[in-house]
Amino acid sequence: MRSEAHYFTTINYIHNNPVKHGHVEKWGDWAYSSFHWYLEHMGRDWLVDLWRKYPVLNYGEKWDL
Repeated sequence: MRSEAHYFTTINYIHNNPVKHGHVEKWGDWAYSSFHWYLEHMGRDWLVDLWRKYPVLNYGEKWDL
């Protein structure tokens, strides 16, 4: 991880990946996701703020350089 932005964008990327690939419709539908832990311990508002602050835009395409 190169920065706070890299770390939190990676979390969003991981949570969104099953949706992106059409395996589920919502993050919470993926049973093995760490999303459930974050929802329970950090709350929905924290997750929403995280998504807004660190969106997955061209992740992996030198976005964090």
